[in-house]
Amino acid sequence: MRKISANYIFTCNSKPLKNGIIVLDDNNYIIDIIDTKGKIEEIEGLEYYNGVIVPGFINAHCHLELSHMKGAIDNTKINGLPEFVETIIATRSFPENLQDKIQKAESEMKKGGIIAVGDISNTQDSYAVKKNSSIHFETFIELFTISNEQAQQNFDNGLANYKKLQELKLNGTLVPHAPYSVPNKLHEMIKAFEPEKTKIISIHNQETKSENEFFLSQKGTLWDTLTKIGFKLNDIKTENKNSIQTHLPNLNKKDNLLLIHNTYTSENDIDFAENYSDNIYWVFCPLSNLYIEKTLPDFKTFFSKNIKTCIGTDSYASNTELSILSELKSITENFPEIEFEKLLKSACYYGAKALKIDNYAGQIKIGMKPGVNLIENFDLKNLKLKKEST
Repeated sequence: MRKISANYIFTCNSKPLKNGIIVLDDNNYIIDIIDTKGKIEEIEGLEYYNGVIVPGFINAHCHLELSHMKGAIDNTKINGLPEFVETIIATRSFPENLQDKIQKAESEMKKGGIIAVGDISNTQDSYAVKKNSSIHFETFIELFTISNEQAQQNFDNGLANYKKLQELKLNGTLVPHAPYSVPNKLHEMIKAFEPEKTKIISIHNQETKSENEFFLSQKGTLWDTLTKIGFKLNDIKTENKNSIQTHLPNLNKKDNLLLIHNTYTSENDIDFAENYSDNIYWVFCPLSNLYIEKTLPDFKTFFSKNIKTCIGTDSYASNTELSILSELKSITENFPEIEFEKLLKSACYYGAKALKIDNYAGQIKIGMKPGVNLIENFDLKNLKLKKEST
C-alpha cells in the first residue's frame, strides 16, 4: 500500500485538494482519497512531493507507426497540409530499425505519463509493440483510396489488418482517414462494418483551410494537390457545404466520433456537430497544427462551451515529441486564460470517455486505476503550467 501526497491533487471530478492524500493498494487501485483541508498530515509512510498530482494522460490521437520519421520533414519548408501530404508520400519509408523506433516512441509516451492511446494504423507495423505494452491502445485502422474503383481492395486490406488485430486480442476498428480521401463507396462500407457494435471512430477534420474550400467550391490547394496525386474527386460527395457539414452525416451518430485537429472549425461548425450527435469528441494536436499549418484551433471558443475536448500528439512526422504535457503547455502559452483544470479534463477525463476506458481511467476516484502523474515546476500560486513544468 502507498500513501502519496503533493501540494495539490487534481482529481478531474472535484476542486483541487490542497495537500490531499491518495492511498493505493498493491495493484495501484485507489482505495482512499483523504481531503486534509489543506493541512500536511503526519502519517507513517507518507510520500510527499512538491508539485501537483494528476491522473494518467490519454493520448487521443497518434500515429505510432510513423515513429521513424522524426525530423524527416523540415517544417520550415512546409506551407500547410496539402504540401505536407505530398511530402510524406514522397518521404515515407520502412527502414530495418522501424520496430526499434516504434518501441522507443512507446517508451517515451509511457515515461511521459501516458496510459492510453488512440492510435492510427495503415499497416500492422505497430502491432507487436502494442501487444507487449502496458499502455492501452485503441487502434484505428485507417482507410483511404483514390476512387470508388479502388474501394473494395482498400477495404479488404483494412479487413486483413483488423483480423490480425483480433488475433492478437487488441482493440480497434476500421475508420475513414479524412473526408477528402474517402470516396463514397468506401465511406458506405466503413459505415456498414459491424453495425451491431457501438464503435469508436476517428476522422481527421478541418485540418487545413483548403479542406472547407474543397467541399464548398470544389477547388483550392487541397483539391489541386489530390488531383495531382491521382484522386478521382468526383467519387467524393460535395454538396456546396463545408467539410464537417458534408461528412458528418456519413458517420453513425451512436458511435463515439473523434474529430481530429479542428484547426479551421468555426463556432457554427461546433454547434452543427453537437446537434448531430451526443458522442462528439473534439481532439486537438496543437504542436502538430503549428508544425504543419502554423496556426491553432479557436481554443477560446471550444473551451468556453460545455463540450468534450481531448488532446493528442499526432506523429513524429509532424512533431518533435510525443508528450501530452507539452501539448498542454502549448495551449497555455497561446491561450493563458484557459484554466488548467479544463485542460487537464481534456487530457484525462474526456480522453478516457472517448476511448471507453472511463470505468478505470481519466480521474482520481476510489476504485479506479488511472495512473498517477506528478507535475513538477508548476505555478502553485496561479495553478497553471509553466514552460519549465515537467
